Amino acid sequence: ELGDRNFFLIHGPTGSGKTTILDAICFALYGDTSGGERTGEQMRSHHTKNNLETEIIFDFALNKEMYRVARKPQQELLKSKGSGTRDQAPTATLWKRTGLNDDAQEGTVLAAKSKEATQKIEELLGFESKQFRQVIMLPQDEFRQLLQSNSLEKEKILNKLFQTEFYKQIDVALKDEKDNLANVVDNLEQESKQ
Repeated sequence: ELGDRNFFLIHGPTGSGKTTILDAICFALYGDTSGGERTGEQMRSHHTKNNLETEIIFDFALNKEMYRVARKPQQELLKSKGSGTRDQAPTATLWKRTGLNDDAQEGTVLAAKSKEATQKIEELLGFESKQFRQVIMLPQDEFRQLLQSNSLEKEKILNKLFQTEFYKQIDVALKDEKDNLANVVDNLEQESKQ
């Protein structure tokens, strides 16, 4: 019945990990969680031993292009030499993987630092983290938050979602033309009076 359209559902009882999947996707892309309430450090389980590193690797497609992002939160790990622990700073790498068939191949590096990867992903997707959560994820109470946001925020989100920039440019061009023609009419009226 769906024909060539796609449909997927994340379903399960409360506490089964649905939000964790969405958090992982959002964290991989932006370095924060789907609700924006948990930090990257909170993506690491408190039960994880210090000798295990937490990392999220997420492959995604955008039109015909394929990408992979690997992101690690700030975390406390065992020192490689000696005893004790060390703080590892958050890291992220973004690769373009279009045309690669071997999952082991990473692809071409587009960004190799956490902030750069986030900026490049924002550029690719056209959404900042907050907008992505409001428009794409809409987790739990986020839809209510979108409905309750002020007009300016709604306008920004809807403009991005429906790509209205082109129509805004037409609107500005028509207003400019109207102003120019009004000036021409005023000048002609002045000349007529003289």
